[in-house]
Amino acid sequence: MNTHRLKRPLSALSAATLLAALVAAPVPVRAEPSLGSGGSTATQGAKADSAQTPSPDRTDSPAEADAGSEAITDTVLQVGADSTARNLSWMSESAGGGEVRWAPASEVDGGKLPADADKAETTDSGLATDLKRHFNHASMTNLEPDTEYAYQVGSEEDGYTEVQQFTTGSAGGDDEFLVFGDPQVGAGGGDPDDAAGWDRTLSSAAATADDPSFFYSLGDQVNSAGNQEQYAQYLAPEATRTIPQATTIGNHDVSSKAYEQHFNRPNVSQDHGGGGVITSGGDYWFIEDGVLFLNINSNSPDMDAHAEFIDEVVAEHGDQARWTVLGFHHSIYSTATHWDDLDVKRLRKAIPPVAARNDIDLVVSGHDHIYNRTFLMDGEGKPVEGSEAGAEEEKEDGQTLYLTLTSSSGSKFYDYVPGLDWEGKSVHNDVPAFTRVRVSDEALRATTYEVPAGGPPADGERAEAQAAAEQIDDVELRRAEAEEPAPDDDAGADAGSGASAGADSAAGADDAGANDDADSAGTSDDADAGADDAGTSDDAGTRGTASDSAGSDGAGSDGAGSGGVGSDGTDDENGTDSGTADAGTADSGSEADAAEADATEANAAGTGDDSDSSGTASASGDGDLPRTGGGLALPLAVGAGALALGATLLVVSRRRRGAGLS
Repeated sequence: MNTHRLKRPLSALSAATLLAALVAAPVPVRAEPSLGSGGSTATQGAKADSAQTPSPDRTDSPAEADAGSEAITDTVLQVGADSTARNLSWMSESAGGGEVRWAPASEVDGGKLPADADKAETTDSGLATDLKRHFNHASMTNLEPDTEYAYQVGSEEDGYTEVQQFTTGSAGGDDEFLVFGDPQVGAGGGDPDDAAGWDRTLSSAAATADDPSFFYSLGDQVNSAGNQEQYAQYLAPEATRTIPQATTIGNHDVSSKAYEQHFNRPNVSQDHGGGGVITSGGDYWFIEDGVLFLNINSNSPDMDAHAEFIDEVVAEHGDQARWTVLGFHHSIYSTATHWDDLDVKRLRKAIPPVAARNDIDLVVSGHDHIYNRTFLMDGEGKPVEGSEAGAEEEKEDGQTLYLTLTSSSGSKFYDYVPGLDWEGKSVHNDVPAFTRVRVSDEALRATTYEVPAGGPPADGERAEAQAAAEQIDDVELRRAEAEEPAPDDDAGADAGSGASAGADSAAGADDAGANDDADSAGTSDDADAGADDAGTSDDAGTRGTASDSAGSDGAGSDGAGSGGVGSDGTDDENGTDSGTADAGTADSGSEADAAEADATEANAAGTGDDSDSSGTASASGDGDLPRTGGGLALPLAVGAGALALGATLLVVSRRRRGAGLS
């Protein structure tokens, strides 16, 4: 009888425990792409929002209300594979059935698209990471150059957005685009208001530029990878719907699928720089303004894969462009505290030879919240002899200019580190900034402006906006005039070129394992190995825990960057960032092979390297934030433990029942 009484409670408890395990860690679902991208089968005349009823016999555009549909949020206009395409992403209440409609702006009548507007169904959709909404991707194709277009997105179930407009770039003429360092919306915690700062910088840049064809955000769009509210704030400015954008994935973006869901990137490689089940990633490329843009996920430590991606894309598409630009998040030539992180040093060994052999003209990065322009750099990662970092730079084949962009929101800034070999011009005024790049056949001209508090005028007049944005740097990059060789010199020139290519290849091969003393600017690689012993802080100008009140983010307590595990640091009441360093960090004075391996594993797992957040979404203290990315670690552990407990209880229950029966 005693055994019989025990059997039932144990079985009920086991079942409850197993049920808890199943619901403890909901993993985001990614739906398969919908059928095709051609014409929609949905009927026209769909509802515009819940407050309006569609006319059953209407045959023109579905946009019935000026306000647009409240069921559609986070609309993002993005670059396509080339200037004839534009990609879109948005969030919706309903699943499936979404589409984009577009037409020349000249055909818009009364704020509505014509009945024969082009349309394309979603190419990808699924449940969003918050498990409440659905993400949607679609593309507009066959666009003409120098043309103003109007578009809207939506579905019959959710209605359609307001009609928005954008302009395509020219066909081979002079163009320009904008570049921004880390917006990192959410890092300021409201003081400063980084969402307002990002809006101010983006608005000022759009008013300063002359019809930019797109803008380029260099990673850390948000502070917490899975925070949907931060994405909503990043996408709040109107320019995100009227100027196409391209994004690079930062360490604060990587540890959730939210990045991939919000940004419909073109030509994403499935084999290079990819993410994981709950992380984002993927190297990708596009051509715009006659420029080949390559983007790599610098959170991924697989340098061979990145090199292969760059080599293959340039070999196949390099002759279609007049300039080549490479973008990734972790700057390898900054003048702030991340310069000697292990992941940055690994990139600094790998990138220069790849850039040289592919004749990449310009590299743009963020991560260190400081502005720096290098000298022209060669394939060995050294300043080119004679390069003076002046207003004009004349490059030979294989020489590259590197720009590090500072915060575009003013959320945080890092301490300046003087005396680094590559510093051509550094500005560290703790003021948000942006860069305007003008493109012609003859030159790339990069002009950088700081945006003081107050931003552009409400009306956005260009003259006033330019006055508000103070120019802090201006450089024009040109190619050296090629000297025509004498007829008898052709064979020798070809032989020399082949030898140079072979040298580049050898340099790239050496990067895999050799230690390059030069990349530390006279500092031994050993220095960073011991700098992150748990809880130890260094001078503010080097590494260790730094105080936010001093204008630094405590960059030294990095996880992935220092060989430690990058866990979310928390700001204490004194404003000092704290992070957990890996207990297995190498002792000072020894080469940090083990630490570098730890950093590689941390990066591969999608662990961010900023001690204040580390790019890991946190489910604690944020209300109904989704459990995604790094935020899944705790519920997954709880779920695994619950499964083990449930299984044990079931076994005990069955044994006791068997004993009772016997």
